Amino acid sequence: MKRKASRKRLAMWGALPPYLGGKRRLCPLIFREIDRVLPRRLWAGRTFMDGFLGGGSVSLYAKAQGFKVVSCDIAERALMTGRALIENSRTKITREDVIRILTPNPEPPMRVEREMCPAIFTANGARFIDRALAVARVSPDPAKALLRLLAVRVALLSHPMSQVRKGTIHRVTTGEFESITNSCLRRYVDDALRLTRLDRVWPLAEQINAGVFQGEGRVLQASVLDVLPTIEADVAYFDPPYPGVMSYEREYRVIDDILEGASRPTSPFTSKDGAAMIDQLFERAQHIPVWLLSLGNAVVTIDELAEKMRRLGRRTKAIEIKYQHLPSIATEEKNASNREFLVVGWDPAAAWLRDRGRDGPLIGAGEESGDLTVALDQDQHVAGATVSSPSGLARDPDHQMRVGLGFVIGSTRGGPIREELDDPVDGPLPLTDEPRLHDHVEVRAMAQEAHGGTVQPAGFERHAREE
Repeated sequence: MKRKASRKRLAMWGALPPYLGGKRRLCPLIFREIDRVLPRRLWAGRTFMDGFLGGGSVSLYAKAQGFKVVSCDIAERALMTGRALIENSRTKITREDVIRILTPNPEPPMRVEREMCPAIFTANGARFIDRALAVARVSPDPAKALLRLLAVRVALLSHPMSQVRKGTIHRVTTGEFESITNSCLRRYVDDALRLTRLDRVWPLAEQINAGVFQGEGRVLQASVLDVLPTIEADVAYFDPPYPGVMSYEREYRVIDDILEGASRPTSPFTSKDGAAMIDQLFERAQHIPVWLLSLGNAVVTIDELAEKMRRLGRRTKAIEIKYQHLPSIATEEKNASNREFLVVGWDPAAAWLRDRGRDGPLIGAGEESGDLTVALDQDQHVAGATVSSPSGLARDPDHQMRVGLGFVIGSTRGGPIREELDDPVDGPLPLTDEPRLHDHVEVRAMAQEAHGGTVQPAGFERHAREE
């Protein structure tokens, strides 16, 4: 009899902003595959490189697992999260910080209130964002990044599905509630109008604080293509913007404007021929023994991605994961063909792989893997190998994530191992992962493409909230 998957959410994830294409729910699968090449007992002190920091979920997970983390990105929205949670291991937002932001002052309206109210934010919301950014400017690092993250979280919470843009919100100010869709009205009324109160902001600050724990991390403001040759790492994870889909720069235009004063140019990875740039990533990462690549199937096949790794001497394993958008976003036919790819490549000549006498994942060719359940309530990996918890990492006694039925075919020597997760999994799903702050209930708002998963660092209690 199959165990029912837990829908509980750990406190660590509450620290992160919702992010288009985030990998929270895929983290157990990603790190299961790392374990099959580099055993979990060896992770402590090894270096994990996240080439596209984005929403920060994979880097935060790697830090919690005991890796030294090096993360790269060029967008301030990503760097802010990295400096607040990946580099920072001690500093937290204090209640005094929140009170200071909320205390009325006679200052004239600042930029967000002047330029984005009421078209994008209510007066209270815009004023809070301005004040939080102002306090951040005079705060030392990493408190500066934490307060900027708090401002962005409030901005995202002010809109249904965390889609910050011009439109309906001005009707809240004018009282035109009857013209707002019922599904959006609650978010506007409960959050846009009431969020900037101490009893609402302080719980949000505590959610962010739950992502601050001991570990070693470094965040680089740079293009991964430029810095890859200089980064000494054991594992490299690449989650570039997907070619042929909506760009991050379009989705986060307002957030980028708030943080950087201007919108960002569209990433070349997003173009229809953006998959060609993946070859450059691999060529510049040949000194890193293990690669993992996440990508969608809009313009490229899983075999093409595996071949890019094999051309450079890597043994490969490829996993297809089904996911679905809401019916209002995609047709039934489109949902039937949606796939997320996870391709793993490892260098069999790497010293620590050679020393272990292994040249491939733990599951051999043609072996059925069965229910691929990542259970974090015991020191035992899904493949059956006994492991020890990294220093400073506590297991959640309840949480597990079921990622579906997998069947491995192919050969490590004759081609890529192929594994398809036949059940539509919880991630990647078309959702944005933003917690609500009332009633102690987490509500997931559906949007474009985002994912998730979890592990709990020591010293932090899990929010016992059902989703």
